[in-house]
Amino acid sequence: MIHWSSAQAMCRPVRPHKGIAALLVAALVLTLPVAALAQEVVGRHGMVASADPLASLAGVEILLQGGNAIDAAVATALAIGVVEPNASGIGGEGYMVIYLADRGEAIAIDFRATAPGEATWDAFVDGPPSTGWGAVAVPGTIAGLSLALERYGTMTWEQVSRPAIRLAEEGFIVTETLEGVILDNYETLLSDPELSSIYLKDGLPPMAGDRLRNPNLAKSLRILAEQGPRAFYEGELAEKIVAAVRAGGGLLSLEDLRNYTAIEREPARGFYRGYEILGAPPPVGGGIGVVNALQQLEHFDLAAGEPISARTIHLITQAVRRAHVDHLEYVADPAYWDVPVNGLTSREYASVRAAEINEFEAGPLPKAGNPWEFEHERELAPTGAYLAEPYQSPSTTHISVVDKYGNAVALTQTLSSFFGAGVAVPDTGIILNNQMQNFNAPGHPNELVPGKRPRTIIAPTIVLKGDKPFLVVGSPGAARIIYAMVHVLTNVIDFGMGIQAAIDAPRTYSYATSNRTEIEARIPESVREELRAMGYTRIDARGDYDLYFGGAQAILIDPETGEMRGAADPRRAGGVVAY
Repeated sequence: MIHWSSAQAMCRPVRPHKGIAALLVAALVLTLPVAALAQEVVGRHGMVASADPLASLAGVEILLQGGNAIDAAVATALAIGVVEPNASGIGGEGYMVIYLADRGEAIAIDFRATAPGEATWDAFVDGPPSTGWGAVAVPGTIAGLSLALERYGTMTWEQVSRPAIRLAEEGFIVTETLEGVILDNYETLLSDPELSSIYLKDGLPPMAGDRLRNPNLAKSLRILAEQGPRAFYEGELAEKIVAAVRAGGGLLSLEDLRNYTAIEREPARGFYRGYEILGAPPPVGGGIGVVNALQQLEHFDLAAGEPISARTIHLITQAVRRAHVDHLEYVADPAYWDVPVNGLTSREYASVRAAEINEFEAGPLPKAGNPWEFEHERELAPTGAYLAEPYQSPSTTHISVVDKYGNAVALTQTLSSFFGAGVAVPDTGIILNNQMQNFNAPGHPNELVPGKRPRTIIAPTIVLKGDKPFLVVGSPGAARIIYAMVHVLTNVIDFGMGIQAAIDAPRTYSYATSNRTEIEARIPESVREELRAMGYTRIDARGDYDLYFGGAQAILIDPETGEMRGAADPRRAGGVVAY
């Protein structure tokens, strides 16, 4: 039996095609109310949670055809780039963490974008731009998905591409979320001929309920299906991409594309109250940050209080602030910068940082610590010179997959900003990223260097209980990602919430370098008053379920029964499909 739920269920008719999954889910979709909050989905054999139910369905379609979690994750990643085009796509990049049940091993695949070979700080008048062709870095999505499929999947690229190609060719129904995003980015879309031809109708934004097709992207996906994923980096597609970027004044070259490689890495690891946390390592900081914050919180009895209370919010804020300033100080591309991963993820270091926290008042803003003392290699005192609040983009998406064999994938991918650089390659439907904006000036750990990968804070995460996956989770939201992850994980582990309740619960975010705290409006005024009394002098309320605070998609596996429970975030149009 197929089980299905959406966090924002538009009545989205699906054209029937081969496969009983599609037929059953089509019937289910038509019965769901508009803008309904998601219900927890239960499955026994396989499950996919993503930011759109049609993308999740693409993954389950692959599982039903005999594919494993890696096959399904790749299919879902390609499909989400079609139906949630603002947040990710094949012109972007990302990171994934994979757990292989038969080996009892976990690996991480880094497919972060890289700076073009001609990209130096002096190549730009005022540093790398945030929009336009000059903002484009070398895309890594296709290389990363291809590496995962080749080493750990069981199906061909052509097979896993079929759902995405079908969605691009036949079209899909615009959700309320996508309608709002297109309206918010209307000027950007209007200014680019390829984007406007796809995402606007006669120059006007589509309405929720309209059908949106992307025949040019379907054509590009077909080229990759027929010629193989290397066709993105060599051949006709590569030539079109480079020609468009160079014509617009960007720096991308055919050599940059040809030389790009995804990298397999050891996951960032840590422990929290008997659970093992597996996350993405540098050049991203989310995995380290989540581990760092949680291991600080082990020193406090969160369960003695309430999840939505001044005490809990205060302790989470103080732990995450320390993890965040350490991220700002130390994390960068490890090929260019010595990152103290062992120190940042050590329980001894977390103990030192936790001892700095006053349980009853905010105190001064924290400074970076000295994880090198716990690196067991050498000591290097922090300079504090690199602390700065980075640009925070909301444009990322997360996918969680578990199969009947016990394999699990947590995959987070992005364009950086919504609709990336605001440019798409003519005749291809490929939206290009604007990752160049995530580099810093010379002298910084994250300084722009040709071939380097910029840091971000994404955090695809797999939590193990014993030697089996317990929770697969991740979220978009830039610096808010660590807060979202810590809120969700503590809600489950410390407060015993079900996974949907843990995701639905109100979230907060506090800046690392200024005493400003942002909260969802559902947090009671009495809690806000207690926080102010503790020293949180500026508290700004946002919407009840605000996409600013992320869009977590998660799967929880019962350690005793193996039953899967999936949850989609009501802050975005997420969807879970299981069987």
